[in-house]
Amino acid sequence: MPLPDFDPWAQSITLYKQDGTNFTIGVDTLDFYRLHGNRLAINYGTQVGASFMLLLVLLVISRAEKRKSFIFLINALCLTANTIRCTVFCTFVTSSLWNPYSQSSGDWSRISTSDLATRVAADVLTLLVATLVMISLCLQVWVVCVTTMPRQRYAIMAVTSSMACIALGYKAAAVIYDIKQLLVFQTMDPYKDLLSVSYIVQAISIWLFSCVFTYKLGYAINQRRRLKMRGFGPMHIVFIMGCQTMLIPAIFTSFQFRSDVPEFGTQVLTIVCIFLPFSAIWAGVVNDSSTAGSGPDSHQRLIHGEFYRSALSTTTSGDTSAHDKSRGMSVSTYTKGKEIESAAPTPSPRKKSHVNDDGIQVGHEFGISHHDAANHV
Repeated sequence: MPLPDFDPWAQSITLYKQDGTNFTIGVDTLDFYRLHGNRLAINYGTQVGASFMLLLVLLVISRAEKRKSFIFLINALCLTANTIRCTVFCTFVTSSLWNPYSQSSGDWSRISTSDLATRVAADVLTLLVATLVMISLCLQVWVVCVTTMPRQRYAIMAVTSSMACIALGYKAAAVIYDIKQLLVFQTMDPYKDLLSVSYIVQAISIWLFSCVFTYKLGYAINQRRRLKMRGFGPMHIVFIMGCQTMLIPAIFTSFQFRSDVPEFGTQVLTIVCIFLPFSAIWAGVVNDSSTAGSGPDSHQRLIHGEFYRSALSTTTSGDTSAHDKSRGMSVSTYTKGKEIESAAPTPSPRKKSHVNDDGIQVGHEFGISHHDAANHV
């Protein structure tokens, strides 16, 4: 006959330590460890696949001249380091540190040195990925703001870079204390406030970069419309993908504070890593395949953009530097003052459709005079 007040799903289990003393642990506690371990393994496993696949896409799609740019190297290093980091965390879930008896009893006598080294390496790689992410964000903001006034550009870079340094400082402190507590087999309970502040500052930093990036691109598109540049070109793709690649990671930084789903916190750096190269990839594909035009073979030009050159791109083949600059992620709008980078239109010859056709054609291709803009995409 079942007992009325007995819940078998919450009963306690008696376990014995090595010295013979016993202790009890609830079934619900063991179930929590089981679910949390499975969620961590699924999270890190999917992050390994996503980071590795995007790294392959980045290497295949990017042209040879773009692979020499600093921002390409940073993005590739981000994806590589994040793939290794998530793989190391997967091995942590299967190590003796995650053994149910060790977790519940606090007996760490059978923890091997390799398991400790794996956990320490995961923390160090987390700090490395965070550093690379902040560097990549600073570079992309610099590229986006390359056509603004120098005083405004330096002010924006000073604020964003300072915020990135503060976030990295708190992240480094949290990693150092985590390793210190790990080596003496202690919890991070005395440093909960430090961990919370590091997560908050990281979220604020990513949100700040997202706002600057999205606002500047939206402002540039508005200026293009004032210049009657209505074509759906690379700048629009950068803005659309920029809203996605910057706002989605920023939203995920807010999810990490949900205590009922703590696994969200493991996805923040990975999402930023895999979304950072998207805008440059899409802009390059759209510009190379000339999807701004129309025609029955537009889909073929999109697929074969890496190997095919349309007649539109050959009209500017006489000036290689201007052609490369027109493919840059930042498109100049109009200039004010002598210190701003100038944007000079390059008109193309136009044939009259009939005798009395005296219309004026305005060229829609602008070349940025700043020599570093195209190299940072």
